[in-house]
Parts: sequence; structure tokens; C-alpha cells
Amino acid sequence: MPKKRKKRVVLSRTDHRINIGPAGRNLFISRDKQLQSRQAKHIMLWMRGVMALVVLLVAAGVGMFIAFYMVPYFQKEISLESSSGSQVRENSLLSQTEIPVYDDMGLPLYSNEVSLFVINENSPQDASYVPNTIEVEGVQVEAHIVSALEMLMEAAKEDGLALVFTEGYVSYEEQEERYEAKVTELMESEGLTTVMARTQARLVVPRAGESDMQTGMCVRVQGDPETFTDSRTFTWLRSNMGKYGFVFRYPEGKKDYTGCSEDYTVIRYVGSNHAIAMQQRSLCLEEYISYLNSQ
Repeated sequence: MPKKRKKRVVLSRTDHRINIGPAGRNLFISRDKQLQSRQAKHIMLWMRGVMALVVLLVAAGVGMFIAFYMVPYFQKEISLESSSGSQVRENSLLSQTEIPVYDDMGLPLYSNEVSLFVINENSPQDASYVPNTIEVEGVQVEAHIVSALEMLMEAAKEDGLALVFTEGYVSYEEQEERYEAKVTELMESEGLTTVMARTQARLVVPRAGESDMQTGMCVRVQGDPETFTDSRTFTWLRSNMGKYGFVFRYPEGKKDYTGCSEDYTVIRYVGSNHAIAMQQRSLCLEEYISYLNSQ
């Protein structure tokens, strides 16, 4: 009796195999390895996404910096360069850059365009003229005269005199208000007509655009204009202020030149060389400028 052939038992595979290479070799990959591989791929994808986001943010930041800072900056520079070529004079003539020469006392000597720049009836300015001012002892003055004014005050202090200033730079708008207020006062107190009041007011308070206070080169010293010449302050200023570049702006007997009545409480910076020359010749600022122009 023939023997029964045993049935061949074939076990089903419970793992995964992949064929690689030309020889078709099998590589066994466990489930844990497969899970780790997937996780690694996810992490790589996530990192790439984060890096792409960082690059986008950096690019956006650079773009915003260029658009909102660099472009406006260069536009402004180009605009300033183009406007400076066509503009006849800057808003403030005294704000121009200038390397000064110093005298024996260490005071700067500026050009005539700075030291002798004047605003009056014959040389008016509009509201756009605004000098570069710095505060000194509670008043605003043109930046060029700060060192001279401080040296003047220090010299007075050493002689036992305290200089107090009640007024410095006066803007066009403020001068206009003062002039109109003076006109109203004269009309009400003296019964003058509008025309007469305006003419009389100009002798005391210049019209807007015609006041040298707008240059910032003048300061008013504390005191009563009518009695100031009797004070010790007046005597000291008359003897010493020329060395520091200052003169009396509205001296006696010069109304026909200055357009204003006598007022020794207002002193004006012109530079030490000009101040000494003006004192030697007893000239007011308008006379001195005419004198220089005639030479």
C-alpha cells in the first residue's frame, strides 16, 4: 500500500520585505523601524516648513525696511539736494555752515553776511524767516551769538553785575500781534486815527517783518528805557560790551536811520571788530552798513 505523502505546510508571512538591488536581496524592516522612519520624515517636513517660514519673515522684514526707511531716506536726500540748487537763500541765512576765525579773546569772527545781517523797514523779511535759536538765560537767541553773550554775562558777573534779559528772538507772528496791540492802544488812549496810530506805533514797535528782533541777534536788557541811561548796567555795557561784539541797537539821535525811537535796553551782536569800529565812529548799525558799502 503506497505511503501517503505529507501535506506541505506553508506559513503566511507576518513581516514586510522589499527587494532592492539587482540581486533582489531581501531587507527586513520591522514595524518599529517603519514608525521611526515615518516620524523622521514628519520632523524633516516640519523643519523645512519652519525654515521656509523664517526665510519669508526675514525677506518681508527686509522688504519693509527698504520700503519704509531706505526709500524715503534717499528720496529726502535727493529732494534736499535738488531744492538747495534752486533756492536762492535758505530759510535762515544765519544757519549756514561756516568755520569761524577766532579773535584774541576766543570769540568767533563771522562773515559780514552773518554779523551784519539786519531786518528793518528797508530790509524786511516775511514769516518764513526763522533763525536757528538756542535758549540763553530764559530767552531765545541766534546760535552764532551764544558764546559771545555768555562771555558778556560772565564778565559782568565778575564785576558784580547781573545781566538779566527780558527778550530775545521775536517771531514774525508775535511781532505782528505787538504792533497791532500798540496801534489799538494809541487809538484808544490818545484818540489817534488809524493812520496816525500806525505811523506812531512803528516808532516804538516795528511792524512784523521789519523788526531786528526777528534775526535773533538782539536781546533786551531788563530796565526802563526812559531811565536806563542812569543805571550802572548802562554804564558798564557802554564801556565793556564792544569787546564781546555788542552795540546799542537804537541809540539816541539815530531815529532817521533805525526807524525807531531811542532805546538803550536793546543791544545787538555785530562782532567785536565791527562793534569797536561803530563805537569809534559813533555809528548805528544802518549807518555803519552804509559806510562799509561806500568804501
